[in-house]
Amino acid sequence: MAATDSGFREAGAADAPAIAALLTASWQDAYAGLLPAELLQDRMPALHRDAWAAHFAAPRPGIVLLAEGPEGLRGFCAAWLEGDEAYVDNLHLRPGLRGGGVGRALLGRAVRALAARGAARAALTIIDGNEGALRFYRRLGGVDGAPYPAMLHGEAVAYRRIAWDDAAFLVAACAA
Repeated sequence: MAATDSGFREAGAADAPAIAALLTASWQDAYAGLLPAELLQDRMPALHRDAWAAHFAAPRPGIVLLAEGPEGLRGFCAAWLEGDEAYVDNLHLRPGLRGGGVGRALLGRAVRALAARGAARAALTIIDGNEGALRFYRRLGGVDGAPYPAMLHGEAVAYRRIAWDDAAFLVAACAA
């Protein structure tokens, strides 16, 4: 992928603080009511800073793709190549930008990059109850499974896996 593609570029270590800040703001917006306020407000900023610093110190195979505009970082997508699957670990936008096509563009470009490296399928997990995300991924042809219990930073949550048997189908849906 080129260094820039109409406001999109791969992230580097210098981007870690901006990614962590955007991720925290997105979580505080999207998961209010789904996760404890203490986790979102007090613990999440440091957890995200540490996680992204650690990622760039020892990157996983995959891509961290940024969407930028005149106002700065608009969103990012982090997807890992796990066997023949593009696992979308993060797709987050700055609050207020949902519904404008940035997320769809990020997701399609990230999965396309991993498909070029051998990903035949794609999948992700969401926190159950995040109805906006569930609708978004279903519109793109994702098939969701039943919620299952998990722990997230010491808090009980329910996750829901969403999958695409064909990564190319997801890329095409994102481009439509």
